[in-house]
Amino acid sequence: MAKNQLIQYINPSELSLFSYNGKHFQKLNKRENNYTVSRALYEDIVVYSFKIPTSQSNDDLSSIVEIKMYEEAGLDVNKTYKITYLIKKLDFDEMCLVEAFAIDLDVLNDTFHECIKKIKYIDFIALPFFSYTTLYTNKILTPKNDIFVYMGDDEAFLSFYKDGKYISTKSMINLSEIVEKLNIEEIHVTKEKLSDILKDKGFKQELYDERDSKILIELETIFSDVFTKINNVAMHNRSVFGFDSIDRIFFSTKQGRIKGLKEFILNFGFTDVEVLDFNLFREKQDNDFLDKIVCSYGLDKLKQNSNEQNVTIFKRPPSFLTTQSGKLILSIVVFVLILSGIYIYFQHEMNSLENQKSILDSRYNSIQKQAKIYKRKTREKTKEIIAIKKDMKKQNIIFENIKSSIGKLEDMKGNDSGYTNFLARVNLLLQKYQLKAQSIEQIGSKKMTIEVKSDYNNRDNISKFLKSLINKGFVNVKTNEIKLDDDKYISKIEIENE
Repeated sequence: MAKNQLIQYINPSELSLFSYNGKHFQKLNKRENNYTVSRALYEDIVVYSFKIPTSQSNDDLSSIVEIKMYEEAGLDVNKTYKITYLIKKLDFDEMCLVEAFAIDLDVLNDTFHECIKKIKYIDFIALPFFSYTTLYTNKILTPKNDIFVYMGDDEAFLSFYKDGKYISTKSMINLSEIVEKLNIEEIHVTKEKLSDILKDKGFKQELYDERDSKILIELETIFSDVFTKINNVAMHNRSVFGFDSIDRIFFSTKQGRIKGLKEFILNFGFTDVEVLDFNLFREKQDNDFLDKIVCSYGLDKLKQNSNEQNVTIFKRPPSFLTTQSGKLILSIVVFVLILSGIYIYFQHEMNSLENQKSILDSRYNSIQKQAKIYKRKTREKTKEIIAIKKDMKKQNIIFENIKSSIGKLEDMKGNDSGYTNFLARVNLLLQKYQLKAQSIEQIGSKKMTIEVKSDYNNRDNISKFLKSLINKGFVNVKTNEIKLDDDKYISKIEIENE
């Protein structure tokens, strides 16, 4: 494991830049040629969860995730996305939960356009709700059941951690949206002013004069909704992940804690819960608390040589001399210098190699295009296989019903004429109204239960069939429901003979 690396972090919105070596954060005025970390904006991330069997092969999972994200999560098929996912084992379920994350590449380019102009490359772009793992990895926090809530100017989200491991995330109301709510109530403040109010006055009633009492009432109403949502998400996580209780709530704005929030949370009903903010590093920070946490998370990933949940598309190219073309050029240069030292020959070889590199680059681009085509075809075939399996399952059910009905008809051969006559009379009416029997259950010569199926265009034939049964003298003719399944109307009908 690498040690004592120095990395740099850039904020995607404000372009602020600082470095970190695992102990100290240092503000930077210009970029350095170090491993670079940033974070995706929460509003840019599409989050979608679904279950899979624990026996699902990992080889097919990437294709399944991609299909689910396009078909169920609503991704635009005309756009390209950076997709990653996380598999979560459930304590009380034979299925696994897959949480998938997608970001539109055009959105990534727009969000980081100014960043790339300033620093050229970003090696690791983190999904921010994963970054709190660094607090446990570096033993800043002991693993417990924790909720982290970040409320920024234009983004806000909460993250649940069970025993120090991430389990879920949800969006929250941000400061800009709170300002809009206050404006509706004719309380006109800016984001900056609201941020100062939360930091300096918060929920401390004694710090407000009579003129400002209305804003306190509205803030209490808004934050009551916030913690109601947090409580609802906690209840959901209890049922899904066995999340027993909340031990700690970490709540921060960009400027840090909200004054009086601890008392507000306790009065709201979160008893026996420790309330803290994000200023958790041993060397206390002034601001940008979430950025510092994400930066530390990026350093952990570098030390672990891990690229999991990295959504960057701005990686720096490898050093030329570490590539195959670079090694080839270096070998030829050394060889030529040793043999001749003739500059013209050396220049000729360089030009030749550049042409080869251009050809190789062209071939590489062609292979990349072919790979995208194969990937799309694989996705289509996977979808076809899933549809075929679904259809086979339906056909097997129909086959089993027919098999069961044939068996029952064979059992009828030995019964008396009344038994057979009952079935024959019903069968004539089935033929008259072009109905198909999926299953027949006859109890002696007096009672029968039959499940019939009709095409969509002949759906009235089921009603006509019921009326004809009654007209033919059958009694207690009834059906519980007529349901539509795959463009077919299906009804289960009970009949009694006189």
